[in-house]
Amino acid sequence: MNMKGKKVVVTAIAFTKVVDAQYWRKTLEQRLPGGGVGSVILGVSTPEELEQALLEAEWEAYSHPAISEGCTAFRTRSLRGLLGVKPLAELPAGTTVTLDDRKGTGRVSAVVEGVRGDDVDFLVLIVGEEDGREIVFTVHPGEPVRPSSVQATPGLHGKKITVEEALGMGLSTAKLV
Repeated sequence: MNMKGKKVVVTAIAFTKVVDAQYWRKTLEQRLPGGGVGSVILGVSTPEELEQALLEAEWEAYSHPAISEGCTAFRTRSLRGLLGVKPLAELPAGTTVTLDDRKGTGRVSAVVEGVRGDDVDFLVLIVGEEDGREIVFTVHPGEPVRPSSVQATPGLHGKKITVEEALGMGLSTAKLV
């Protein structure tokens, strides 16, 4: 058991709730089966159940090239989920995607209707610094993908565009709903 990993995760969850409780709630809601966008975590049905499961999980340090500089990642095999991202380049030409910033990150992602992918037997939780404290940036099943760098300028959230337009904006993946 890696007590250091668990301690960092538990502390980051607590600080996230203090720094931005609304963001934390949206992060949890996004990962629930039936209401989530992108990858979902199985075996839980409410944000409270998911938070408790994350707090009780065993976490180990984890590295991956898609983890942004200044962030630290942890992995658990205590929980599992379904992958919910797909490379935009693999979608048929002309497919419509919706730009989305439902978590209020200030950056939009592409979202498309589709069937979630493989069942994976691990989650990754990524923490980074905000207001001098480590908070949870995201948690999801499976390998990380680079976060969007496309700014959520007025009018982008909810806008429907083609895959080609999304690629032209610099987006590379779509979250499945």
